[in-house]
Amino acid sequence: MKFDMVKLFIFSLLLLLSAPSLSGAETVKDITAEGSCAIVGMSAEQCQLIALQRARASAIEQAAGMTVTSSTLVTNMALTADFIKTYSKGYIVKEKAEWLPLGQYQKDPSTPPIPEYHVKIIADVKVPEPKIKPIGLKAKTNSIVYKNGDKAVIEVSSGREAKVAIFNITADDKVVMVFPNGYDKDNRISKGRKLVFPDRQTKTELEMQTLPGHQRDAEAFLIAGLDNSCPKDFSDLFSPAEGMSFSAFFRKFSDLTDYSEDVILTYEVVDNN
Repeated sequence: MKFDMVKLFIFSLLLLLSAPSLSGAETVKDITAEGSCAIVGMSAEQCQLIALQRARASAIEQAAGMTVTSSTLVTNMALTADFIKTYSKGYIVKEKAEWLPLGQYQKDPSTPPIPEYHVKIIADVKVPEPKIKPIGLKAKTNSIVYKNGDKAVIEVSSGREAKVAIFNITADDKVVMVFPNGYDKDNRISKGRKLVFPDRQTKTELEMQTLPGHQRDAEAFLIAGLDNSCPKDFSDLFSPAEGMSFSAFFRKFSDLTDYSEDVILTYEVVDNN
């Protein structure tokens, strides 16, 4: 996704790295998980990311005590976004990936073999332990499939007052805070009030774009609601429009999870050419 903000002036924010963690969540260390993906209708780069997402989903499921995903190869781009939904069950705060030798996948003897990427990760996963009553956060997008150049709009509602942030999990394995930002700073929401981002008065746009050379990309918006009892706000930890690596983002985000609730909305971006 292309995050287009006209003449955005980003204020420098102090990162409270030296402050003690607010989170009491359990951290499950050194989880070993594997993921694979065959190259069908996608680039080698996309296939590698899907294999990595698969391994992450398996690690989170193990830490959270969920049923581990099937080892069936993923070859459909429309299904890859589902792995991202697992991220709300636990947060990978450290990972080390080892790429195994390139293999071959063959459905049956009548079909030609195709390259298969396989990765093993060792990860530390924090499992949230909420200390708050439910916020009742709900969110939806104006589409689940966008063409290049389309504008995304997100609608958020809440069962009670909370602070809200919207993050984009992009197809290049980065996480970006798109709201609040330099133009849209008021991130408080109350019961009965819908927050629409971007609204008609802002200069911010969420313009959807596939990565160069990609026909389709799977991405997601992570919408988080933070209880008012938390002394921190999202802007204390994250700067708008600044892409962070996967584990670096969730390492910070996990400090808020005992006081927050989140919704993950997956979508596809399609090159209309």
